[in-house]
Formats: sequence, C-alpha cells, structure tokens
Amino acid sequence: MKVTLLGTSAGIPIPGRAQSGVLIETSSKKILLDCGMAVPLRIAEAGVSVKEIDIICLTHEHLDHVQDLPALGKGSWLDSKEVDYKLVVPPGLKEHLVRFWKRVDRSLFEDEKTSLIFETITSRQRFDDDLSIEPFETRHTEMSQGYKIFHEDKKVIYTSDTEACEKIKEVSDNADLLIHEMSSLKNTQGHTDPEALISKMKGSSVEKLVLTHFYPQAAEASKEVADKVEKKIGVETISGKDLKTFHIGS
Repeated sequence: MKVTLLGTSAGIPIPGRAQSGVLIETSSKKILLDCGMAVPLRIAEAGVSVKEIDIICLTHEHLDHVQDLPALGKGSWLDSKEVDYKLVVPPGLKEHLVRFWKRVDRSLFEDEKTSLIFETITSRQRFDDDLSIEPFETRHTEMSQGYKIFHEDKKVIYTSDTEACEKIKEVSDNADLLIHEMSSLKNTQGHTDPEALISKMKGSSVEKLVLTHFYPQAAEASKEVADKVEKKIGVETISGKDLKTFHIGS
C-alpha cells in the first residue's frame, strides 16, 4: 500500500494544509478516506486523477470531512463524463450527503450522470481479492466511525475525529500504520490531545503512528507533540504534513 496524507488540518483553514483526506493506493484500487476542503486539489498534486478513485470511505457528517465531495464529482464528470464511486458511509449519512450534493450541484444527478453506490458495512468486508475494509466506532458524533484497511497481510488504521480511547488501541493492535487525530493541545470533547493519547496508547503494538487533523495551535506545535508522544509510548510518531507518503509492505 501507498498511503498519502492529502489534508492534515481540522475545521479552521491553515496555510499549506487542506482539510481531512487520506489516499490509499493498492495495485488495483484507490481508496479515499474523507474529502474535506481542497482534497481534490491534493489528489491531483499526488499525481492521481479524481476519476481514478474507486472507493470513498467517509467517517462522519462534518463539513471538514465531506465538503469537497461535490467538487470531486464535478471534476470527474468534466474529465471523463462519469462520476463512478462506491461510498462506504456510517448509518444515516447517505441521505444527508445526497441532499447536500444535490443542493450544491444538482446537474450531476440529472440524466443519470452519476453512478454512486452507497454501502453501510458493520463488519470486515472484501472489496478486492487482497483488499478488505472494516469500520469501528469512534467517540466524536453519534454516527462517527474510523476504518481498518487490510491489504494482503498489512493493516492501516484511520481514526478521523475521535477522543483518545481504549478502542483505538484495541483496533490498532499489530497495525503497520495508525493515522490518529491530534486536534488540540488541551482536553476538548470529541477530540484528542497529547496527554490523552499518551495515556490510552501506552503499550501499543502499532508499528508507526502519524498525527493529523490539527487546529492552528496544535499544528504549530505538531513536531514537539510527535516527539513527546514517541518518547512516552515508545512508538515511532510522525507529525503529518500534506502530501507526505508512506509505503506499507513490498
């Protein structure tokens, strides 16, 4: 797997950082995790066409995670006259998204220009011979969830927005890469701060931890925060930046 951080900011715009988005590429599939503001631009900067995206996994309803879905679809239509995506969503999100998408650009839903397959999954599901995806509950909104991405014998975990909790440590057991939010420097409901993450992730067996989804203060201190977390939990910890890539497996 090739994993590219597309957007590493939270809801407040930060120069040089798009909002939430991660691209995972396997030999046969391109998976987009969330699609916040400026993510389609980052996809292009990563050398991928928006029409090449196969699967979009959305974590919850907040704008900094879904705002640029219409732009993604419009770009695909203008390029190829097709909008062909499978969307994996939490229960209840489909109706919310379709209303939003139609309000922004109804033309994409006229004359069957789109082929959007929405799917809500509750357990690990295979999407290709060597690719499967499994959601897990997070602590953010009533519908929020993160994702485990399995490819061959490798595992990547994406939390999106969440409070630090034992569940994350459990699902990331023996993971090759954990992409975890680090919104704030102090305790904030529904989000993660350094001390909470250290407390919950001590003894973790994850191979590598990447911090993302920064508000401005957390972004300014992100390198120091990553160094502190690494020292305290004993796991290589990296401060995420837009377009930073990780290669998992051969």
